[in-house]
Amino acid sequence: MELGKEQKLEQLERVLQSRTLHNSESLKAFLRFVVEKTIVNQEAQLKEYTIATEVFGRNSDYDPRIDSVVRVQAGRLRTKLQEYYTTEGKSDPLIIDLPKGHYYPVFTPATPEPVHDAPSIFTPPPDEEATNGHASAQHAQPALPNGQPRADADVEPEKRASKTPPMLLLILTGVILILSFVVVALYFSNREMRRQAGVSSSLDAEELKTVWGAFLNDPDPTLLVLSNPTVYRFLNESDPQAQARRAIRLKAEEARAMSEAPEFKGQWTGGQEPQLIPSLGMYTGMGEAIGLHRLTDLFRSANKDILLKQSRQVSASDLKYRNVILLGSIYVNEWSRKLPTDESFVYTFNATIENRRPQPNEEREYRPQFDEQTGELRVDYALITVKPNVSGENAVMTLAGIYSEGTEAAAEFVTTKNHLTTLAQRLRQLGGAGAPPRYYQALLKVGVENGTPTTITLLALHPLRESGN
Repeated sequence: MELGKEQKLEQLERVLQSRTLHNSESLKAFLRFVVEKTIVNQEAQLKEYTIATEVFGRNSDYDPRIDSVVRVQAGRLRTKLQEYYTTEGKSDPLIIDLPKGHYYPVFTPATPEPVHDAPSIFTPPPDEEATNGHASAQHAQPALPNGQPRADADVEPEKRASKTPPMLLLILTGVILILSFVVVALYFSNREMRRQAGVSSSLDAEELKTVWGAFLNDPDPTLLVLSNPTVYRFLNESDPQAQARRAIRLKAEEARAMSEAPEFKGQWTGGQEPQLIPSLGMYTGMGEAIGLHRLTDLFRSANKDILLKQSRQVSASDLKYRNVILLGSIYVNEWSRKLPTDESFVYTFNATIENRRPQPNEEREYRPQFDEQTGELRVDYALITVKPNVSGENAVMTLAGIYSEGTEAAAEFVTTKNHLTTLAQRLRQLGGAGAPPRYYQALLKVGVENGTPTTITLLALHPLRESGN
């Protein structure tokens, strides 16, 4: 079926106005740009450089090898489209897809064209004797006891038969619709399986070995330490007295402000005046949780086991005899500051990253940036730090942003192929004629939109001295 321009534009507006893309202005702009260019047969303009400069505001010196904004946003848009068509858009007549490998969309009807000759399959074959004007005995209509013919005896066989097809046709149409939805679901499922297969196939790449070799070649499972910072919550009646004695009493205006704030709605139900107590083992950040998913997915693809502990349950012996990954900075993961190393980049308690050995074109301090009106985080900074463990025989990798969004970005940087390629290339350049440095720090700049990392840029890469050097 030839799809018209109006149909495509109508479907574009459905997706843009959906709840799925609510507050995702950059993804809306991305989708509108590629669809409108495709409709006017300008697919040749849908190149990474053009999209970066015209949609995401990059300068004319944009280098896709350094800035992966288009690839990252394309991946997010594909995920959002899949989410839309499996939820609120599952009844839409047209599917917009953005297949991997290029940036021009594909339009597919959600259901096949109606089958116009379907009723004919229910038409009974003509009776030979009836066509000759003679009634066959086996087709004769029995009479009622009073000699009158039955009511339906005067109805021609073709008309009696026509009473059934509409119901059967309705059933057939329903089956077709159900099968169409199944096909769409299988299509997206198959696409996701191909994506995962692509991750698995990339595990043999040199880039992955450069970054992850020490961890993946270890016969023992890697220990992943998940942050669980202290978060204060309202005291409730089920809490033991030992915790109640540690409660912080709020002033009247503080209690009123917190109980009325939408962030705390439902956490305090009234009664005695609200008090706060520390919660030590209940919470972790969203960026840390997403990072955990990315890391376990990578290790599973490599058929490697991984051990998981929250930071408050980790002991020094755990870090002495294993390769370790720490998720979260010193603000949320106490082990991120307990391993002594002469590092170039360090977190400060002013929520910044200090550069102790600035190289040319590097700053001495990196500070997060916020929207002045809403207070939302716009730019975060993160560190990928690989250093020796307590014994010096194994490695510790710390993936941590100043905020949780930066931690998520750091985990993404070491688990996606395009970012791994960038990091591995820079490490090999740093090693020169020799091997890439085993221990290093990578500083990342992270663009944030609506609490989600959108762009990740490698700003600096410094080698660290090995133990004993």
